Amino acid sequence: MQKTLMVGLTEKDMEAEIRTYDLKEYYYPTLFPLKETNSLTWKVLEAQTGLKIAADLTARGSSIPKKTRDAIARIQGDIPKITISREKLEDELTEYDIMVAMASGNADLIALVEFWAEDTKFCWDGVAARLEWIALKQISCGGKLKITNSNNATVVTEYDCDYLIPAEQKIGVTTSYASGTSGKPLTKDFPKALKLGRTLYGAKYKFAFMNVETFEKLASQEEVYKRCATLVQNLTDTNDAPNLQTVNAYLAKRTETFRGLQIIVIDQDITVELADGTRITGNPFEDDVILFSESKVLGTTFWKKPIEAKKRPGSVAEKVMHGHTLVQKYSDDATPVKEVTEGIANAFPAWKLSGRSVLMQINATSWTKN
Repeated sequence: MQKTLMVGLTEKDMEAEIRTYDLKEYYYPTLFPLKETNSLTWKVLEAQTGLKIAADLTARGSSIPKKTRDAIARIQGDIPKITISREKLEDELTEYDIMVAMASGNADLIALVEFWAEDTKFCWDGVAARLEWIALKQISCGGKLKITNSNNATVVTEYDCDYLIPAEQKIGVTTSYASGTSGKPLTKDFPKALKLGRTLYGAKYKFAFMNVETFEKLASQEEVYKRCATLVQNLTDTNDAPNLQTVNAYLAKRTETFRGLQIIVIDQDITVELADGTRITGNPFEDDVILFSESKVLGTTFWKKPIEAKKRPGSVAEKVMHGHTLVQKYSDDATPVKEVTEGIANAFPAWKLSGRSVLMQINATSWTKN
């Protein structure tokens, strides 16, 4: 490991650039707010919100009945290491030397900054994208996440997770939304999910999460577009599928049935590059799944500063810690010479509300996802 080959680049310069990066394009910081931890494990109490245990009426002078205290339920696991690396090789470095010569050594020129900043941004986004993938995949796959060579460059089985959501909380629909327009989301399926949550846990579901494709299937069901249509649309028999705003307005008006439920559409694309260079792009939130939840905040993203962030004696890498992610740059003078940029994070979005949520599969009458 040698110092960076970027002329005049210091940690101060890197920090000024990297501090401009944010997570606004990602859902996980909202669904799973960040929390720093002191160890490489995470542990949370399963949420027990919503339960209102009534007091007893007792005769004066009698003893007060003791209520049972639920056993404290914990979900826990290890925090995985998330890494990404990008290299500039001989051809690109030769072009860089020519740019430096033409710039008369002025390292502040935009072209020279862009040359190294594109890699720091790539690595920052790469870490965030993987955390987004983990967060959205686990909440839409029945609380199960398996790391394989079809979704990761390497197989790391020790980070497979299963929230052990009971089978009764994973359900299908009365009639599939995928094979026609006769599904009953408003009159049968949504009320069923809401009732199930109340019956099992006293849960009051306020949010139904789904991806764009799933919402389009839901909105195309005959009972949805008829109930959400305006008077003019009904009179003219215009069967255009309603948009998200229209469906949510309908749900909001039917408080006695839907109790304030609102739909949140997850519109995201993440690209996963496999070991052979193959790239797979798609929405990590599974098609044909609706997640019913009491809150927009589903859990916590636990993170710990990577050991690589420490400045060790003799270390020549330029390092910047921003949020949960370390970005570092150095060069390698072995043949071929290369400039290396790395993004490193110890982080995991833990789903605290998993045990109180209901998942519905809209293309089957029972849950078949896993």
